[in-house]
This record gives sequence, structure tokens and C-alpha cells, in this order.
Amino acid sequence: MKKGLLISLMLILVLSAGTMVFAGGMQEEKVEGAGESTQSLAQKYKNAEPGEEFLIGHITFQLGQEYAVMVYQSIEQACEQMGLTFKGAVANTQADWLEITESMIAAGAKAIIYNCPPMAVMPQIAEIGNENNVFIATFFGYNADIMPGDFGPRWVIDNTPFSDEQTFIPLTLLMQKMKENGKSRLLIQQASKSSATVSTVYINLGTFQALQNYPELKLMGFQYGEWGYEGGRSAAEAALAIRTDYEGFWGANDSQTTGGLKALEDRNVKIGPYTASRDMEMTTAEEILKGNFLCTSGFATPYFGGRMVPLLYDMCVGAWYPAPDEMLQTGTLDLYGKPGEIERLAENAGIADHPSFNTGPTKENLEQILKQMKEKDPQYPYDYRLLSYSKTKELGLEYDRHAGAGTELGSHDYYYITKTKKFQSKEDLRKHLKALYEYFLDISWMTDLDAANEYAKRFPPELKLEPNWE
Repeated sequence: MKKGLLISLMLILVLSAGTMVFAGGMQEEKVEGAGESTQSLAQKYKNAEPGEEFLIGHITFQLGQEYAVMVYQSIEQACEQMGLTFKGAVANTQADWLEITESMIAAGAKAIIYNCPPMAVMPQIAEIGNENNVFIATFFGYNADIMPGDFGPRWVIDNTPFSDEQTFIPLTLLMQKMKENGKSRLLIQQASKSSATVSTVYINLGTFQALQNYPELKLMGFQYGEWGYEGGRSAAEAALAIRTDYEGFWGANDSQTTGGLKALEDRNVKIGPYTASRDMEMTTAEEILKGNFLCTSGFATPYFGGRMVPLLYDMCVGAWYPAPDEMLQTGTLDLYGKPGEIERLAENAGIADHPSFNTGPTKENLEQILKQMKEKDPQYPYDYRLLSYSKTKELGLEYDRHAGAGTELGSHDYYYITKTKKFQSKEDLRKHLKALYEYFLDISWMTDLDAANEYAKRFPPELKLEPNWE
């Protein structure tokens, strides 16, 4: 597998008062003038002992999306492997998020994982965690104003992919294929204005970045698919009520895109080979192998989801606590499509050597990982214990950041957002996100390259437009 992220992101040496900091590891010495070391903070905030069995909860925004199902399953599997108790629930209203949180804490939870929580409740959830000495962790859980570490010591972890990077690569290949075949009318399906909006604005930025090399293309539609199959289907039906001559289709994630594609096919708009998306879900992988979907970009969802359990276990037992620049985490990405076609398109598009162009084997990933989602007792090919500093020490195992799965089916890795060249602090990221929320929550203005570049004249300098995520 080609790896686009530099090895240096896996092992970062910081020379400051003789202190060495490892990515994902402990800061062993106290940096003069920097306050308490992460080692002392880990001991200060621990709420359990190594080897202790305790409850880890998981609250998700839905289970109608394959991504959400795999996250749920992988967290449950990780808890089982590590000798922990699992409790999961779906929250449908803002009140649900708070009530279920309190219920899980009453049941003995030492940590709770939240998938796409509404931002309006995160300060209160963090407060509940602080009051009850319970750790909080999120997926897609921040925006420009609300981030882990802002509300006390218990919510200090978020794991969210760079969805702009996850958009730029597959959408560039789709645009290239359309250009080569004389097609120009591209249906754009946005994500959501209310759920996981940090991903919505990232995705829409990735769309702007990909469009820069394709003045021939006309973007249209711009309905919101709300992350799920039925939402994607409804959004496509709304687009079809306006016109039916679409020649390509980009959707914000696989679940809503497969729903949208079905609606298009029902109206005899058969553009599957000119369809791309992001997430690498089972149904999409199957459609790729049938030739009815061009490509998708994924962050190894079961690895992404299950990894949170050993991370929280280490925090609970005092083996690890994040430094400020380790609180915002993100997964490495891999592109999946038909072998040969995606490499050729990447070469023609000029991104074959882009550091974010990493490919994975679609068929093998489907057979060995994704199809587990449909099993009665899904067992993803990860040993999540190997991602825990404490558990590996307890059991005499060797730590492995790939969770025993290697890097052939996917890169199975992660890094820290505010340790990148692009964002060297939370403030850099906040300023960037503030601009994204102002200009990219709705991109119906992006009808072609001329319109996009004219609109871009109002962007502030804090908005980082370059398609580079190193």
C-alpha cells in the first residue's frame, strides 16, 4: 500500500527543555513553564485501576447509516476484547443525549463515546462528565466555537477525519473521468446543516478544491442528504423534480449517495460509473466491484471506531492523558475503486504523487472487513488491546498502532490535527473553521469555476484553501 503521510507524523520529536514527545505516547518529563505534565495529569484524573472491569457507554445519532453501525459494532467488540462492559443507545433529541448520558453514568460508566452529537449539548455533557469524573470522547464533535479541552478535564478527545481531504481525492478522479468523456453536469448532494456540520463544511471545501482544475464542469442540485440512505434518496428525488439530465453524481457520504443513486436509477438516470463519495461502506464497495460506482475514500471505520475504547481505557486507568496538541485526532485515508482505473485517472489528473493519494484493495477489504457488518456476531480483524498502553503491559503484549491488522487492507493509522504544518494550534483551526462555517455550510453558489472564484474573493486569509493535509 502506498502511504501518503510521512513517517515523521508517527514519531514526533519535540526539543523543549530536554523533553521527548511521541505521537500517541506519554510526555515523560515535565516541560518547564508548561504546567503539569501529561503523566501527572493522567494520574490526577484517573477513575479506575488497571485490569478493572467497568462500563464504557456509546451514544450515536443514528443506526441507519453503515458508518454508524460499524462504529457501534467496533466499540462493542473492543469492550469485549478488553474485558469491559458495553452499553449503547441512539439519541433522537437533544434531551436524549443528556438523559442517556446521566443514565449510563448511573449504571457505572467511566467513559462515554459520542458519535455526531449536537453541538448545543456538548458544553452540558462536558459539565456532567466533569461533575461525575467520567471521560467524554467524540466523533465529529467539534466546531469553531466548541472543542475538546474547552470545558474542563474530562472531554479532551475528538476523532474526526479531514473530510475535505476525503473529498478532494475521489471527487478529483470523478471530475477527471467526466472531463475525459465529455460530460459536464455534476449533481452535488450536500450533507447536513444540523448534524456533524464540521464534516459538512470540510466536504464542501474539498469540493471547491477539486473544482479548481475543471472549468468545464457545471455543478447543480445542492440538496442535503442528511447522512443516510433515505435522506439521500429524498434529496435525489428533489433534484430530479428540477431536471433529469445529470451526467455525474457526488454525494457527501456513501449511505446517502447509494440512496440517491437508487432514486436516479429508478428514473432511468444511470450514472453509477460516474458516481463517487466518501466513507468506504459495504454497499458502496459492492457497487464498485459491479462497475456501478467509481470510487470512495475511507478511514477504516471499524478501526476508527474501536480505537476509542483502548484510548479511553488508558485515560481511565491513568496510563495516558492527551497533551493539548493531541486532543484533536484524525484518521489516515485510503481510496478504493476499480484497480487500474483510479490509478490512470489520478495520473491524468496530476495527483498520482499527491501525498493524500493512497489506495487500498476494494475486494479484499470488502471480504475481510466490511462484510462483518452483516454477521450476527461481527468480528472485525482488529485486536484493540494492542492499542492500549496499559492493557499491553498488563498482558505482556506488544503495542501496535495498526491493531494487529497491518496496512494492506487500509493504512489503519491516525495523527494529530494541531501537529500538522497546516494547523499548528487550535486557534489556527478555529479561525479556519469560523470562515468555513460562514462560507461553506451551503455551496449552492458553486455552480462552476468562474462562480466559485468570484465568490472566493470575499474569503478571509485565515481560510486555508490549499489541498494539502500534511
